[in-house]
Amino acid sequence: MGNIAWAQNTIALPLIINYSKSDYHAGAQTWSIAQDKNGLMYFANNEGLISFDGSFWKVYPLPNRTILRSIAIENDRIYAGGQGEMGYFAPDSHGFLKYSSLVDLLPKSQNKFADIWDIEILGGSVFFRATDRIFELNNNKIEIYYPKSEWQFLTKVGGRLIAQDKKFGLLEYKNHEWLPLRNNQILDNHIVSGITSFNKDKLLVTTIDRGFFLLNKDSLSISNIHADLKGHNTAIFKTLMVNSNELAVATTSEGCTIINLDGTIKQNISRSEGLQNNNVLCVFMDKDSNLWVGLSNGISMIAYNAAIKYIMPDKVNEAAGFSSRILNNHLYIGTSDGGYFTTFSTDQGDIGFSKGNFQPIGNSDGQVWRLDEVNQHLLMAHNSGTYEIENDKATQLSSDASWLFLPISTVQPSRYVLAGTYKGLKLLEYTGNRFVDDGNLYGTYESFRFLVTDNNGSIWSSHPYRGIYKIELSADKKKYSSKLFTDKDGLPSSLNNHVFKIKNRVVFATEKGAYEFDDASKKFIPSAFLWPIFGNIELRYLTEDADGNIWFCSGKKIGVVHFTTLSSNKNFQLTYFPELTGQILSGFENIYPYNSENIFIGSEKGIIHLNYKKYASTKTTLSTIIGNVRTVGNIDSAVFGGYMEKTEGEGQTEHAQNQVLHLPSSFSAYHFEFSSPNYSIQKSITYSYKLEGFDNDWSSWAPKTEKDYTNLGDGNYTFWVKSRDNLGNESAAVSYQFVIAPPFYKTIWAYLFYFFVLVTLIYFLKKWQDHRLKIQQLEYEEKQKQIIALHNLEIEKSEKEIIKLQNEKLASEILLKKKELADTSMHLIEREDALARVKEELQKLYKKTGNNHDVKIALQLMNGIEKNSSNWDQFAAHFNEISNDFLKKMKSRFPNLTNADLKVCAYLQLNLSSKEIAQLMNISVRGVEMSRYRIRKKIQIPPEQGLNEFLNAIE
Repeated sequence: MGNIAWAQNTIALPLIINYSKSDYHAGAQTWSIAQDKNGLMYFANNEGLISFDGSFWKVYPLPNRTILRSIAIENDRIYAGGQGEMGYFAPDSHGFLKYSSLVDLLPKSQNKFADIWDIEILGGSVFFRATDRIFELNNNKIEIYYPKSEWQFLTKVGGRLIAQDKKFGLLEYKNHEWLPLRNNQILDNHIVSGITSFNKDKLLVTTIDRGFFLLNKDSLSISNIHADLKGHNTAIFKTLMVNSNELAVATTSEGCTIINLDGTIKQNISRSEGLQNNNVLCVFMDKDSNLWVGLSNGISMIAYNAAIKYIMPDKVNEAAGFSSRILNNHLYIGTSDGGYFTTFSTDQGDIGFSKGNFQPIGNSDGQVWRLDEVNQHLLMAHNSGTYEIENDKATQLSSDASWLFLPISTVQPSRYVLAGTYKGLKLLEYTGNRFVDDGNLYGTYESFRFLVTDNNGSIWSSHPYRGIYKIELSADKKKYSSKLFTDKDGLPSSLNNHVFKIKNRVVFATEKGAYEFDDASKKFIPSAFLWPIFGNIELRYLTEDADGNIWFCSGKKIGVVHFTTLSSNKNFQLTYFPELTGQILSGFENIYPYNSENIFIGSEKGIIHLNYKKYASTKTTLSTIIGNVRTVGNIDSAVFGGYMEKTEGEGQTEHAQNQVLHLPSSFSAYHFEFSSPNYSIQKSITYSYKLEGFDNDWSSWAPKTEKDYTNLGDGNYTFWVKSRDNLGNESAAVSYQFVIAPPFYKTIWAYLFYFFVLVTLIYFLKKWQDHRLKIQQLEYEEKQKQIIALHNLEIEKSEKEIIKLQNEKLASEILLKKKELADTSMHLIEREDALARVKEELQKLYKKTGNNHDVKIALQLMNGIEKNSSNWDQFAAHFNEISNDFLKKMKSRFPNLTNADLKVCAYLQLNLSSKEIAQLMNISVRGVEMSRYRIRKKIQIPPEQGLNEFLNAIE
């Protein structure tokens, strides 16, 4: 930003903001200034076209990088004229200014020319003035007008296009002709520097050598206006009507001078008043009535129409302003370098516009802390004593350094006045229309900078580092008693407390809001009246004006509470003045609200003058622009240059770019620059923004004019921004829309590929699933087979077990039957044995009895029993039954075996011994052995195999 400077001709002068080459990064000289419909400022500079939106500067050089001498704006085109070049800048589809040359429209024989000094637009035609020709551009065709000698000037004023020929004077363009005006001879070779509207029928013509002429219709005459410029060699380079009665004159050596139409110089703004230099090349007034001046080295803006101005009684030392007071049409100012005064005109509501020349107050050198009007007299609190100011001189009343004065009585004139001094209280007595020193009062030895009286006559004083004192004067006013209150008595802190009287109440400004003293509890409590207004913000100063408004200082900020209903504190408007933040004197805050048009504020440099009536009534039309959009990354890339089409929306003005930008997904970080082209109130403007598609709501208001977004995903985005000033005026929201394309993996081709892959996967998955299902089916079938096989095996096993059990049972039964058969055989053997013995005994008896018939009959019976007992067929059948047809199988396989042989085999199967067999067969054991031998031979058993083993193997 530029630096701030002040000028001083009238009592108060406007703010001057100086911009140097280091601010706008271009050449030194600026030749022409213009403003477009969106409020952007443009400057024709040695290094090209410069644009400024209030926050950001941009430079657009001409193609041949020549000096740009002149510019003019029509719609979206910025016509430009330079050395041997003319053309126009216009935005492209992405909002970037691009230059198009018009030289190619000229015949080759005419495309060589010098500087284009002036450009004017009239009736659809654009006129470019060089010294040797004027070009008219219309419908993309150029017509050339040559001078009789040399073209020296060209301007459009009041719908008329007027040029100056060096030899023939002023000419007016009509129907493609340049017609001379009457009485041109009175110019007498004066070079015209400006033609402005004077009244309904007349134009004011100024010349470089400070001549003034009037042009009435088509007749030229000499004007009685004469500007008494200081420098004899000063030339008027440009002129501009500031209002209906004031003319801004750009001079070559005296800066910018404002003159009335009677020739009286109202203000002179030059280097000595803070301008960068005195050589003004051009002057321009923007839509907010700010004066812009192009200098031989820099650009400056003069907030000529602003409600805030500055008073510098001591321009050399730039002394701090502590206090101010108006008395008898004199403005008195107390500074860190003494007191100053000036007279002012009573016919001016705004005293700042009055002419005035500050003079030092005699005998006031040093720190003037305070100026107080008491009994229509002006008292001065000074670091070297207590003074009364009369006319232009201060008379010392006491050598005790003092801070302020407090009348004891509310009825004027007050006989007694207390002075707060460095060491306590002093009493001044008003007698004989003058003040006399009644001496110091006996009491607490303390520095009293703040004093007020309450409705009970008690005096309250605050000490910034101790607390609050309540002071009671003795009846004879010779002494006083005091009680100190601290944070133990309800104050939020013992530090930084200040006492004031507001709305007839004693109020204490603290670090945590406004407090009052409660007599009932003897404690400090939040002010019921002021707490709803300020809350717990830090308060350092309070004062009340004649309209009931409360002026205050909070930290380094200044504000005012305006009550719409004086009897209530519920209907109020709280307004801050952000343009003044940081300019007040911290610790020595002072605001003197003389009336609504004249508020005097102590500052670090002189006094700030505020016309609050004008400030509050100014209806500022705010606008907001998005000046630049760029992507941020490894390589920054500008994607939008700030120039938009303007469309009307529902209740708001929306700016939309010519086309919506689509960017790849790699561009995920964006930087937005925005501003409000309201140049004199830049410090009062805050911004709110949101990125639709990312932010859920608008941001909080802040003065920042840039915003970065990172890691944005693909999608449609709209960046919105709006501005607001400290009075609550809000601009329409403007927007910039852009689209971040999805990454490749989110594109339609990617989705088609994904679909194809998905279909392929599904196909192969189905194939795989089918294959797996088939395998599973086969596995299932195999498993089922296995299960069936296992089941069959289990069944077979069970059957085998059953068979085994049956076989075992059968074997057991066979064994049992065999045992029974064997037992039976044994019984038979035993019976045969017994029968044999009986028979033997009978035979013996028969012989002994001599063949006794009865014995014989008994022997016959025994033979019959033996015969019955040896019934082989019955035995064989029974044996076959229990031995699986063993005898049948033996007979079938070995038919040569006899019954005796089969008997032996059967007995062997029954595991009978040879002896037992011999008994059964009624043969000897030897006979059994012989039978065994014969059987082996018949059935041909190998020697290594036993007969029993062979027989057991027969199935």
